[in-house]
Amino acid sequence: MTMLHVTRARKSFGGLVAVNDVSFDVAGGEILGLLGPNGSGKTTLLNLISGALAPTAGRFVLNGQDMTGQRADIIARQGIARTFQLVRILPSLTLLENVMVPAAFGPARLWGEAVVSVAREALEQVGLSDRLSATAGDLTYLDQKRLELARALAARPRLLLLDEWLAGLNPTELRDGIALIQSLSTTGITIIMVEHIMEAVRALCPRCLVMNSGTLIADGPTQAVLSDRHVIAAYLGEVEHA
Repeated sequence: MTMLHVTRARKSFGGLVAVNDVSFDVAGGEILGLLGPNGSGKTTLLNLISGALAPTAGRFVLNGQDMTGQRADIIARQGIARTFQLVRILPSLTLLENVMVPAAFGPARLWGEAVVSVAREALEQVGLSDRLSATAGDLTYLDQKRLELARALAARPRLLLLDEWLAGLNPTELRDGIALIQSLSTTGITIIMVEHIMEAVRALCPRCLVMNSGTLIADGPTQAVLSDRHVIAAYLGEVEHA
């Protein structure tokens, strides 16, 4: 069953077209890679899906409901959560308090013991359940990323958008991060992940989309997409032939 249906999504900033008539579907439970060189429009597309930006044109349907042009909070209540390239946490609060916020203001509007329970569960999912009272600002970079993911999960999303969540990790942290995302996939959650680390893409994403200069240039099985000459050219430049 299709979770998300995007039709001819477009976003212009004056004369710059950041997303140019992009269309694709995402099935429920799928982990979809969203690839492309820097400046290709990937984060802008996530911003359109999540409602952080209003589209110039196009249509966005989530679970059969038209979300085109809706506010971010309305879209979030329909089951979309996300992380950001730059980690966004509340550094002066504890880990538990950080995660209680989206649990309380998410689709279920939880309160009391229920919101604490959901926050604890989300922190356990990301491996931080033993640090509930720690101050968020004291965490390592990896653990701040884990906390941000827990905040997204506490909203109980059906569709999770990960914007370079694995960026900046050392090899050991990267393996742990890949394993964590794999564990989330067993829950049935649908994931769209922007990523540049091909090891992670191959391990996690059976299918990939590739954007270049705002345009979708490839959509298909990951290995086939990564071998496509247009994708290789987009990342490496045109290869001269003898």
